[in-house]
Order: sequence, then structure tokens, then C-alpha cells
Amino acid sequence: VFYSTPTLSRAQVEEMFEKLERTRIEREIALNEAIERRNRAYELARDRSAFLYEASGGGLVSASSIAVSRHTKNPAFMILIFPIATYLVYKANICYGGKREYIAAATADLMKYDADLLSVAPIGPDDIKRRMKELQVLRSEAD
Repeated sequence: VFYSTPTLSRAQVEEMFEKLERTRIEREIALNEAIERRNRAYELARDRSAFLYEASGGGLVSASSIAVSRHTKNPAFMILIFPIATYLVYKANICYGGKREYIAAATADLMKYDADLLSVAPIGPDDIKRRMKELQVLRSEAD
């Protein structure tokens, strides 16, 4: 039987493993991003659901406060309306307004100006290698 077995050089094998590792890391990053997106959607849905109960409870307490204030002719009972209204407006802004977009924009600004501390792009193989080298230097300095 005449056949030859292909031989791969060490460089080809290393390149193949590096490519496989890069693909694995990219898939892991994509999976983590998908999980994070799902968690944010779940959190938003939970906040919107809770807001309905908070708004109805806040409205009931505010209406009761107004009724008691009129009945007793004491306007001090109406002081409860202001913190309740502030809280409900804040929660409504988070659930239905632009608060989440504002937070995302502030986060992007932070990432832009603190690029060394925070990374805007997903972590890639080069970033991991660089971080491993930094950790090795820190460990050698600590010893």
C-alpha cells in the first residue's frame, strides 16, 4: 500500500491551535454577550412589572394623604406626596423613559476616557495574552 502521511510542521500545528483558541474565545464572548443581553431584558421586564404595583400603591397612598389632609384640614399630611411622586417619576424614567440610555451613554463616556481601565470592544485573544503578561510581571514583582 502506497500512501503518505502528511506531516505538519510545528508552526502549522501552533497556528492551528491558535486559530481554534481564537474561535473558542470569540464564541465564548458572543455567548456571554447574549446572556448579558437576556439578563438586561429580564431586568427591564421585572422593573416594568414592579412599576405597575409601585404606581398603584403610590397613587393609593397619595390619594389617602390628600383625603386625610382635607378631612383634618392639616396640610402636613400632603408632605408624603412629594417623595412618592419623586420615586415614581424616577422609576417611570428607568422603565419607560431615557434613563437606561443615559446610563449607557455615561458608561460609554467613561469607557472612552478611561480606555486603559475599561475596554469598549470585546476582549480578544491579544487582550488575554497582554493581561497574562501583566499578571506575570506583577507576580514576579511581588516575589
